[in-house]
Amino acid sequence: MRIIAVNGSPRKDKVSKTAMMLESFISGCRQEGAAVELINLREKDIKMCTGCYACWTKSPGECAFRDDMKDVLTAVREADLEIWATPLYFFGPTAMFKNFLDRSIPMAEPFIIKKDDLCSHPLRGKSRHIVFMSVAGFYESDHFQPMSDWLHFMERRGLIKIIAEIYRPESEFMSAPQLKERVAEVLASAEQAGRELVRNGSIDKKTITNIQQEIIPDQQTYIDLANKYWSWAIERNRKHREKRN
Repeated sequence: MRIIAVNGSPRKDKVSKTAMMLESFISGCRQEGAAVELINLREKDIKMCTGCYACWTKSPGECAFRDDMKDVLTAVREADLEIWATPLYFFGPTAMFKNFLDRSIPMAEPFIIKKDDLCSHPLRGKSRHIVFMSVAGFYESDHFQPMSDWLHFMERRGLIKIIAEIYRPESEFMSAPQLKERVAEVLASAEQAGRELVRNGSIDKKTITNIQQEIIPDQQTYIDLANKYWSWAIERNRKHREKRN
C-alpha cells in the first residue's frame, strides 16, 4: 500500500501535536509494510490558488503555477490512500491545508454532474480515499463537528471516500510532563490505528475511542489549568518586554 500523509500544521515537530499524532499513526502503517511519504506543507512552496481555471481550460489537469504543488499532486495521484492531518484553527483546517485542497482542483473536471440533486465536479482519476486526523486544544470533541460535516459533504459529492476520522481534543496538554503516561497510551493507540488500517482496511472503534480518551479528569479542571497557563504565559512575556526596555 502506498500512502501519502499531508501535514497541514505550521508548527515544527517538537511542538506540533498534529505531528505527534501523525508520526505515531505513520509508524503503525509502516510496521505493516505500507510505503508512507510524509509531506509537511509548511516546508513547501505552494502559492495560493487564484481561481484562474487554467487547469480546466488552457492545460487540463495541470496548474499554471510552477511550484511544489506539482510534485505533491503527482504523489497524491499515485497514492492508494491519503492521510489528511491538520490542527483545528478557528473551527476549521489551517489556511495552508485548505490551500492544499484548493490547489488540488486540477484533479477534478470542469464539467457539472448531479450528485444527490446537487451540482458537483467529477474527478479525473480514481476516488481519493482519506483518513482524516485533527487535534484541538479544546476539551470537547464537539468542536470538530463542523470539520467533520465539511468532510462528509465532500464525500456525498463524490470527491472523497472517508476511511476513518481521528480527533484528539485537549491536545495542548499532550506535552505536560504530569500526563506523560496517559499521552503514551494515546500515541500507542494512534500507532495501533495505523497498523489496523493497513492490515484490515479500517480502524476499530475501540482504538479510536482510546485515541480520544480524556487526559484531563473533567471540564472544570481543564478550564482552570488552561487559564492558569495563559495567565502564566502572558505574565512571562510581560516580564520579557520589561527586561528588553
